[in-house]
Amino acid sequence: MADFRTHLTFGSLTGFAIAISTYLADWVHNIYMAIIIYFATVIGSFLPDMDSDSGHPVKIIFEFYAYISAALTIYYLHDNGGGIYLKIFLPIASFFFVRLILIKLFNKYTSHRGIFHSVPAFLIVFFLSLLVAWSTDLPLMEKFSIALAVAMGYFSHLLLDEIYSVKLLNPSKSKKKRTFREIIKRHIGFKRSFGTALDLGFNQKSKYPAIIAYIVLGCLIIADIPIITAIFKYMF
Repeated sequence: MADFRTHLTFGSLTGFAIAISTYLADWVHNIYMAIIIYFATVIGSFLPDMDSDSGHPVKIIFEFYAYISAALTIYYLHDNGGGIYLKIFLPIASFFFVRLILIKLFNKYTSHRGIFHSVPAFLIVFFLSLLVAWSTDLPLMEKFSIALAVAMGYFSHLLLDEIYSVKLLNPSKSKKKRTFREIIKRHIGFKRSFGTALDLGFNQKSKYPAIIAYIVLGCLIIADIPIITAIFKYMF
């Protein structure tokens, strides 16, 4: 699988592509929103590794998400009111919850290359991001662009893991004619991790995480039906 730095680089490139594409498609209406789209993609590219136990990169990821959590809490309280003490306490509480408690829960109850590295997890991230974005006052397509950015960042991580699961073998020097299948077999090999990032979630010892993931996905799709309908009406 790819390392943290490689995922960061690939996520940044994906973020740049999504930001430019949404800006040119006139889904986002200013350069500042395009920058937000870029960072939303980069954030999404970190998400699958929340179940990792590999130490320093995970601490960086959760510290980053802790700041994001605090910022979202401030944004929510600013729009929905609340006393001054609540506006001070809740962002601080959300920061330390993610940084100190949530990271320990993830380390204890998840395994790397588990359900977070799967297609249903990618879809959950998209529909959940869409639901969260819908609660803001942004224009319709900017909400969609943010959700799409987070999801595509997530997908870029899974895709890169699968790419790194393919290895090139030393080519045979034999001049014997071979079929296309034989050529592929001789030139390309697959690591044991191949197929564990873009599977349907059932490539685990326990099937319960996948069942729960599909239930959550179904609930999110139902909740997002009005949003999806509005987006389709706008686009078509």
